[in-house]
Amino acid sequence: MSERDRLSVLADLIRKERISNQMELKEHLLAHGYETTQSSISRDLKKLGVVKVDGAYKTPSIAPGESSKVDRLDAVTAGDNMIVLRTGPGNANRAAVIIDRANLSGLLGTIAGDDTIFCAVANRQEQAKVLKKIFTLFE
Repeated sequence: MSERDRLSVLADLIRKERISNQMELKEHLLAHGYETTQSSISRDLKKLGVVKVDGAYKTPSIAPGESSKVDRLDAVTAGDNMIVLRTGPGNANRAAVIIDRANLSGLLGTIAGDDTIFCAVANRQEQAKVLKKIFTLFE
């Protein structure tokens, strides 16, 4: 069984079940035929971008056809190369995945927390363009 298959099963488990620790994940994976270690699970969670929200694992991955709605999106610029986005609690990772997958020109990368996203842009000229494109993604 490939790593890709294991990651897919792991992401599905996290989406469907309320799982609060790696031991539970290990048991679920074993039930699906994947014998793994805690350290492998830890690396897998990092690869998937999984975060803990209200004591349970959540994946920021957006399933095909899933809505790009977030409950709130506010923005401010910071200097010439930064945009700071604020969302509702638990929405930043999800929104950052949508932004990253859009491959916006002028956007160098994102870092997401629980309700805040830092977006690095190439320069001041790109800042306004990127900001407009980001809001278009969430209309």
